[in-house]
Amino acid sequence: MSGRGRARGVLLGLALGDALGAPFEGRSRVTGVQLDAWIDAGEPLRWTDDTHMALTLARHLVDDPELDDPQALGGAFARAYALEPWRGYGAGPPQVFAMVAQGMSFEEAAGTLFGGAGSFGNGAAMRVAPVGLLPAAIDPRRAARLAEVQARVTHTHPEAIDGATVIAQVIAGLLDLDKVDADAIVRVVSAAASRLSEGPVRDRLTGVVDVLASGGEPAMVVGRCGTGVAAAESVPAAIAALLGGGDALRVVTTAIGFGGDTDTIAAMAGAMAGAAWGLERMPGPLLDRLEARAELERLADTLSCR
Repeated sequence: MSGRGRARGVLLGLALGDALGAPFEGRSRVTGVQLDAWIDAGEPLRWTDDTHMALTLARHLVDDPELDDPQALGGAFARAYALEPWRGYGAGPPQVFAMVAQGMSFEEAAGTLFGGAGSFGNGAAMRVAPVGLLPAAIDPRRAARLAEVQARVTHTHPEAIDGATVIAQVIAGLLDLDKVDADAIVRVVSAAASRLSEGPVRDRLTGVVDVLASGGEPAMVVGRCGTGVAAAESVPAAIAALLGGGDALRVVTTAIGFGGDTDTIAAMAGAMAGAAWGLERMPGPLLDRLEARAELERLADTLSCR
């Protein structure tokens, strides 16, 4: 399993999960028959704001790998949104972009959302995967710092930041493994969860690991943590799909089957599965239908080689 193949697997897994999950967003349940029909349809696989923002972050990281200029990153997000607002963006980012256009900083504007609490949604976690590709992210403290910096451009709530931190650290930790098996994946996830402060994201991640380690099914865990847009729901759900095992497609379809915020849960799960098992265990015919595959691979190569 090559390092390049696993790095490419991160961004391709993210985009594949996003594109496959998008038609089912908001459904309480997605059946295998429905998923198989969509997979077999042969249509181009177009992704949503999840991959759109991750691509923007990846491009920015090429020139600013330490995220020394979060205002510039926010400007990149705003320009990308202005070009393709139809990607399915939630209400939060456009509100932030509008306030920044009136003279506020990105973090200041983001901090006004939800009555001053900031957004607790999964927007920062869904796009953070490129951070995990950076060689610097092997240090969990640096991964956490970079994940937080990119989060605060639109999401200042601690739970949103925790969700982004976990996804970045899990991806970086999986890419650093010489041998990937179920026990190793659990160790990486448990280590990332243990670095969080007490709170809903840490508590639910710990519950996910405990239930699955004792033989429980991913769907059992998701019934407890939820599948909504909150980071404290969707990040543990994505981890549950990852720990459920299998190749990248099985992880992604498991995530979509949970229902709820299907595109984002599958995008996060797909990125982590790509880090674990790489391009070699991803479905070639589906990747051939994936929008912007060449650019996703190019950016993965560039970021992982810095």
